[in-house]
Amino acid sequence: MSRWTLISGLLLVSGAAQAAPEQVPLYREIKDWVVACDNLRGCQALSARDSFEYTPLALHLQREAGAQAPVRLYVRDVEQRGFSPLLLDGKPLANAKALQRVEQSDETLLVAEGVDAQALLAELRNGEQLRMPAEREYDAVVSLSGLSAALLLMDAVQGRVDTRGALYRPGTRPDSEVPPTPSAPLLPAYPGTTPMQEAESQAIAQAVMAQTRDAWSEEDMGGEPEAEAFALNDREALVIIRTWCAAYNCDFAVYRVDRQPPYAEHDLQLDALPLGHEGLSGWVSYAPDTGELSYLYKGRGIADCGETGAWRFDGERFQLASFSYMGRCAGGNPGEWPELWRVAGP
Repeated sequence: MSRWTLISGLLLVSGAAQAAPEQVPLYREIKDWVVACDNLRGCQALSARDSFEYTPLALHLQREAGAQAPVRLYVRDVEQRGFSPLLLDGKPLANAKALQRVEQSDETLLVAEGVDAQALLAELRNGEQLRMPAEREYDAVVSLSGLSAALLLMDAVQGRVDTRGALYRPGTRPDSEVPPTPSAPLLPAYPGTTPMQEAESQAIAQAVMAQTRDAWSEEDMGGEPEAEAFALNDREALVIIRTWCAAYNCDFAVYRVDRQPPYAEHDLQLDALPLGHEGLSGWVSYAPDTGELSYLYKGRGIADCGETGAWRFDGERFQLASFSYMGRCAGGNPGEWPELWRVAGP
């Protein structure tokens, strides 16, 4: 599919999107870019080569929903070897002065915001490649293939197509017509419960592990399973069984049971994850002081791709509290995966 065929198709979709916006959360890979928009229509676009070829240079965009939200653009050198002048298709970047050095989270970034960022994007979207020439083992290159379609998709999700502040195709519509930011889901506070004594916890864990072994046991597991039990309330317990582990991920079985024999199993009452993800694999844990059940799954060992999510127990069910996902391994910092679910509340 050609670049312009893809953009034309998105334009048709985005025209309808003013009346029926794209569903969120949204995660989409477009050529050498990833677009991720959360349930509050905050969007990110990240450079991520379709070829999975490593490059230390990365370009990220962020914009919240709502009429007044500015776009933020930043350039990252993952290897932190210092920035040299950027070249767009072999020529000096005309808007390079818009990029300011910013220290953030123990790293240096080149950052542009608001109108400066939009001027840079207007220049970049007509190019093919952004390069930082230097003597390196790997070329510091960002492919711009798919950037225009990524910008258009962000505009469509946020209802900005044809507005003055649109990223891809600014128009005459006033920014006041951009839909407001949706309200975040409100999660109730965790009610808490009295922790179980060690003897009860071990008894429940061992009993449930023995009762459910046929459901998760395999001949080549390569190690002994381990189980933990936690009090959910005065009647029920949560049991987490680590069944087996590979190089950097493990498999788990999670049960909600009575605290009294025969430890009858109940539905976990777990909110579904966005986009059909299953969760509860990789590494699973429960924090009894906060009522948070969480997991982290690495797409590969260096954790430049993967997913993580968490649920908060409200006394009856586990409500989704957070979810982040990066499906394309792009060589970024470990665990820096776009957030796709946000909530309000303590």
